[in-house]
Amino acid sequence: MIITDTEELCQNCKNKQAVILCDGCGIYLCIDCRKFDLWGYGCGHINTKVFCPKCFDNIEINPYSGTLD
Repeated sequence: MIITDTEELCQNCKNKQAVILCDGCGIYLCIDCRKFDLWGYGCGHINTKVFCPKCFDNIEINPYSGTLD
């Protein structure tokens, strides 16, 4: 997860200031467009991931919550 303090606008809605980058495609996202997911691995380890709506639903990028077409 990459948090940003840039003046860039969200590249999804193009309305609000970006606060984070998508872990899938790397675009800037605002607080309304980011979608969180938790990826568990090993014994009790969890990584927090953040995605744009498109990457969140793509099973090739987000195998834990992505959907098949």
